[in-house]
Amino acid sequence: MNKLLLSLLCACAPAAWAAESFVLDPGHTFPSFEIRHHGVSIMRGKFNRSQGRVVLDPAGSGGRIEVSIDATSGDSGHDGLNQKLLGGNFFNTSQFPEIRFVSTELTYQDGKPVAANGTLTLLGVSRPVTLDIRDYTCTLQFLTRRPLCGADVHTSIKRSDFGMNYGIPLIGDEVKLAIEVEGFRD
Repeated sequence: MNKLLLSLLCACAPAAWAAESFVLDPGHTFPSFEIRHHGVSIMRGKFNRSQGRVVLDPAGSGGRIEVSIDATSGDSGHDGLNQKLLGGNFFNTSQFPEIRFVSTELTYQDGKPVAANGTLTLLGVSRPVTLDIRDYTCTLQFLTRRPLCGADVHTSIKRSDFGMNYGIPLIGDEVKLAIEVEGFRD
């Protein structure tokens, strides 16, 4: 086996020997949400700015995920609705400009992360949340030759658990969250 192929395999293999640290790529990390609107449709939105770090240690069944979302970057695709979403009845970004998730435990299956238990802080309220981690994949990024990993992360929350009660039940209480995430190994 030639040296280049061996180095590529080692760089892309799941971290079976030691913990690996990844910095989330804000240009390829896409936090989004969806909620029932007036019981007849689904309203979707996204956040345009986020940052974070992921440490994975499948061998020790440990690791840590920390993600910070800039709530002021919330975007529904409609300027008038954005003003409402960022205002005091919903995200109240003048008082709470950050949404944060910090893991307390990671679960692995076949060396890949499949779930993260942790704390979500929204509107200054912290609650336990479990993130479902799907499609975790690593590769060698073809331009930089740096290891790059990504996943599709999902959970659902009740916004009322965080004090966001405006409009219930016309505007749904359940919010589905999704984050498509990519990160480069440090």
